[in-house]
Amino acid sequence: MNELTTLLLLGLMEGGLYAMVAAAIVLVYKSTRVVSLAHGQLMAFGALAFWFLLVKSGLPFIAALVLGLACSAAFGWVVERLYMRPLIGQPLFAAFLATFAVFLTLDGIFQLILKGESKSFSQFLPSGTASIYGVQLPITQLVSFGVCILLFAGLALFYRFTKIGLGMRATAEDHQLAQSSGVTVRFIFSAIWVLSAMVAGVAGIALANVTDIYYPLPYMGIKGLIVALVGGLDSLPGALLAGLLLGTLENISAGYLDPVVGGGVKEVAPYVLLLFVLLVKPYGLLGLVRIERI
Repeated sequence: MNELTTLLLLGLMEGGLYAMVAAAIVLVYKSTRVVSLAHGQLMAFGALAFWFLLVKSGLPFIAALVLGLACSAAFGWVVERLYMRPLIGQPLFAAFLATFAVFLTLDGIFQLILKGESKSFSQFLPSGTASIYGVQLPITQLVSFGVCILLFAGLALFYRFTKIGLGMRATAEDHQLAQSSGVTVRFIFSAIWVLSAMVAGVAGIALANVTDIYYPLPYMGIKGLIVALVGGLDSLPGALLAGLLLGTLENISAGYLDPVVGGGVKEVAPYVLLLFVLLVKPYGLLGLVRIERI
């Protein structure tokens, strides 16, 4: 029983990280209907900017965090202006391919910067472990999970009570109707890319604090996309639910099946979950089912 509790709690900690990555992808899709692959790189570059400011430049933690998120916002704004805005009115598949091109371009730059090495943060969180139900969990992972919950709560309040958030909700429903109601859709597109890039930056910092900054980090964006698809591409609560579900599934399946099959279950589990959910609920667990009259 203690082993199951350990796997479950560790899975929830990891699932919170996946959910944050998925949240950035959901934010873009909700307002633009573009499925983004670029956010894996935005996440990695956000973590890299924070590392440079904190470790190389020696700035205090708060200053490095604020400036690192500002860099993430700038990355998102540049991607939207250079790659996404010229494709407004074009087929959505063209925009999807553009995000893939951004991913490949930035991946080359990311690998060039790392030169095969890994970057580690200096100690900015309390070290050690905390006991929950008799399970020793690293404090860094507990803090990351807490950041995940606060992030989703903040996004929910932002969408519900701010003018920009309400504009994003209106744009998500109908671009032309939102425009006729006084919403500047082009501004909303820029704002959503800036906000989603900042969310990706937070996810990147949280991930890198657990795993360091190294070459596979941007590919966590693929796992974030899986979580977004499982939860529903237009549902932030779905992203949180799917992230926690995937984290627990990965850890429990790996803990019990790896000794039987010889390993590798954790890498396969996300795709098995995605296939099952898409077969049963193509719009995701909490995705909005859209019915079109012909």
